[in-house]
Amino acid sequence: MKKKIAITFCTLLIFALPCVRAQTPEENQEKYDLFRIRLKYEMMYYSGDASVKGSHLPMERRYTVNGQTIGYWADATWWQGHYVAVLATEYYLKQLNGESTVSTLNELRQAIHTYNRLDLEAEHCWGCDTFSKLNGFYIRDDVDYNLLPHFPNIQTISGDYSNCGRSGTSNTPSQDQAWSSYLGFALTLRLVDDTTLCNEVRDIVKRMVTGMQNTTAKGKKRWEIINPVNGDVAQIAGDIKWLKYAHARAGLLLCGEDMDFDRSESSYWKFIWNVVQNNVFLAKEGNFRWYGIMVLSTVINDPGRGSKYCYDWLIDKCQTLAQRRPDLQQPMLFPHLPLANVVLYGYRGDKAQPSDIYLDFLNTAPEYGACTYTLNDSIERTDAPWHTLSLFCPWHKSATGDFNMLDYMLLYNLYRIVYQERLPQYRNFWEI
Repeated sequence: MKKKIAITFCTLLIFALPCVRAQTPEENQEKYDLFRIRLKYEMMYYSGDASVKGSHLPMERRYTVNGQTIGYWADATWWQGHYVAVLATEYYLKQLNGESTVSTLNELRQAIHTYNRLDLEAEHCWGCDTFSKLNGFYIRDDVDYNLLPHFPNIQTISGDYSNCGRSGTSNTPSQDQAWSSYLGFALTLRLVDDTTLCNEVRDIVKRMVTGMQNTTAKGKKRWEIINPVNGDVAQIAGDIKWLKYAHARAGLLLCGEDMDFDRSESSYWKFIWNVVQNNVFLAKEGNFRWYGIMVLSTVINDPGRGSKYCYDWLIDKCQTLAQRRPDLQQPMLFPHLPLANVVLYGYRGDKAQPSDIYLDFLNTAPEYGACTYTLNDSIERTDAPWHTLSLFCPWHKSATGDFNMLDYMLLYNLYRIVYQERLPQYRNFWEI
């Protein structure tokens, strides 16, 4: 069975760590296939029906503490957006090459429907058993101990679902959960020719954006997230307002409806958004806000100051951020985002990058996936740039275990579309 093909334990990587070599396209494809099998059969509960609780939602990582292997699902919808992006690009590549798309399309359909399940389940977590309407208030995961029989390689489950019903913001939506979702949804709308599924994506986008918009009892409009069951503020207006122009713009571009809530797209808030864009690198340590601003820019195709084209701006920022964090040992941070922008909008720019920079990422990816583990009381890591939790969040260097490898899979698919398939719209890239 396919479930038994994937090799899963970090200890196997002890033998792979010292050996880094150039790899062939066939070997990179083999890595992709291995990671996909492992993701589908070991790092999520693939029930085939997204209405089943806890299913079709990838875990972030597996790690071991005191002999217990833990499956970790916190911030699962953040990863779900990248999972959707992988499936959308995989679908397109199969279609280009005359391969059957049935399996990938069904998996993508279940991944999209998972958003609806998490939306319908959200109010139940806070004791409302009569709520049955999709409204954009969702939970990040719904994985509990009942799923353990489906995961023979883990003994414990950790995630946000255990916090359901508590006050505060645990397992409630936040704008960072939307960032990666926009990316996955945009690639689906661009690359997948299933009208029904694309209309479902548009509906989810509309609910997700309006779920961040609240009108108070006094009629004041605010970009904030409110728990509809208890009225608690899940994310305050001060967190979202700096990026609300981009959220509104993403909503318009993805669902085709006006999201200009409280004059979000006024010239003033467009100016504020540009200020945020142009100062993305000010935080010395770097955190998720770097990534959010870059993803939003990618999705809405909006360059910051100093560049005429979004692709060029993304390249400059990816390289600038890498210079700010030389400890991450990457020539550019978030290397998938410039390619995603090209796939979404076509190429316009002056800084088309050669394929070598991407081949270096793909060739050096460990055969059995990135991981961090303890050996003889010391921390061992796979080689840079695969020494952190993910290329999507490379500042997370303390995470241990083996990781879902969605970063490799998305980067690989985007690389193939832009550089390998020799599509005429990307001639600037494959002729380099």
